[in-house]
Amino acid sequence: MEGGSVGIIAIIATILAVIVTAFNHFLGPAHDPKEPPVIPQKVPYVGHLIGLLQFGLRYFEILGAKHPLPIFTLQTLGKKVYVVTSPDLIQAVQKHARVLTFNPFVSFMSPRIFGVGKEVMAIINDNIDGERGNWGYLSETATGMHKALAPSESLDRMTRTMLDKLMDLVAPLAARKDGTELDLYKWVRTTFTVASTEAVYGPKNPFNHQPELEDAFWDFESEITMILLGVAPSITARKGCQARKKVTHALGKYFDDDGPDTGSNLIKARWKSHHEYGAVQHAAVFELGDLIGILVNATPTLFWMLVHIFSRPDLLAGIRTEISGVVEAAETTAPAGGTKRTHNIIVVSKLLDHCPLLLSFYQETLRVLTHNTSSRWVTKDTLLADRYLLKAGNVIQMPGYPVHMMPSVYGADARIFKPDRFMKPPPPPDDGRKKDRASKQHPASFRSFGGGATLCPGRHFATAELCAATAMFVMQFDMQPVEGPWRIPEWAHGKVISTVPPPARDVRVRVLRREGEEDVEWKFGFEGEIGKFEVLSG
Repeated sequence: MEGGSVGIIAIIATILAVIVTAFNHFLGPAHDPKEPPVIPQKVPYVGHLIGLLQFGLRYFEILGAKHPLPIFTLQTLGKKVYVVTSPDLIQAVQKHARVLTFNPFVSFMSPRIFGVGKEVMAIINDNIDGERGNWGYLSETATGMHKALAPSESLDRMTRTMLDKLMDLVAPLAARKDGTELDLYKWVRTTFTVASTEAVYGPKNPFNHQPELEDAFWDFESEITMILLGVAPSITARKGCQARKKVTHALGKYFDDDGPDTGSNLIKARWKSHHEYGAVQHAAVFELGDLIGILVNATPTLFWMLVHIFSRPDLLAGIRTEISGVVEAAETTAPAGGTKRTHNIIVVSKLLDHCPLLLSFYQETLRVLTHNTSSRWVTKDTLLADRYLLKAGNVIQMPGYPVHMMPSVYGADARIFKPDRFMKPPPPPDDGRKKDRASKQHPASFRSFGGGATLCPGRHFATAELCAATAMFVMQFDMQPVEGPWRIPEWAHGKVISTVPPPARDVRVRVLRREGEEDVEWKFGFEGEIGKFEVLSG
């Protein structure tokens, strides 16, 4: 019996060895010793896929912490993923933009996210790699977006529109002298969804006229992981697919009603590309990408900024003192000969130029919270930094969080939330000697806005709206949790599209006008160019 058992075990082991060998041949491409080292997985072939489904983009960070390598390989079904965590190697990847490119991901994700077929994909894919010149739907749409969102009068108009709408939405809170209880993240989500879309779409903004679209968009966003997987999404992501249809239907009506005519230069640029490339009837579907870009990260960022400021009395006091320096006050007489009221004006351009603690705190919030990854497709065998072979047909991922947590980049306290981290020390006196530039920050070390060819075009708009919204809230209100002391919530995990995680739970707060300032009216003022300020990028 014993010998027979050994024989059976040997036969089974042989069969398993043959199966594993076959899987390695067909599902696991051979590993070249010049490629980055392979990280093992608990479940063969699908272990890393399971990890991504479970943890989202944080999975790369978990592996990076366990295997502190500058670059490593994940073997999946028929593909390899090269994960880069070194700023030097990230910079090297970005310098190979022609052969290590993002565009194939657009081809891969668009049918899933937008739910479109071959006709639409033909428009997207036409000259997507730019081999026939600098033209194509994707190329010209990106060019138009960068131009509209660059520091200019165009960006200033968008910022003014957003902040004016924000003040309208905040007015009910300001009018309640006895305070208001609210779920903070829900309130931020509603407020920012309407105000930010108003900046893009203008007076005919469907999110302003149809409040139910807010929930529809976020229902779509909540199931986008299953939609991306593409496994019977009408069943596995039914709510998300129905929500997508509702949003695109409303956007279709917006375009039919000539909405872009009174919208921002951003929507006008996109509308122009739709016309030039025969994509007018698909404009509403493509607009989902724009909505993802302007909403899914800015919304949780504002929530975290407010929670961190109000839960830290010293930080709150410091930021209020700083903002007070850019506030202009003017008194006017109330109607019917009433008492005089003060109108405090926050000048947005001065806010961004003269409030270093606020700007540093904003950047530190992004540094600590950003869980993004910059993706590239290897289109040609490439030797990276004269050392690592990246084989064509595979994928590169460059997660930002491991870089943001590196002591070699951000110091021994890299894992500590330090609001003043990015405040610049005063320049040393000019004594004629050559300055030591060793302490200069690595150009690829701040990844919250991506980098290289995929550097976020909306980074200036996001910075202006988030810092201004935060300033208005902290100057106008006090805020405390309804129950007990402040407890910072955990992050929600498993998100693939959003790079700044929303909270795992909401925070119930009481918002009250600041004592002694109940009769003060707050406004935004706009002098000079709003968008001209320094913001870190990788």
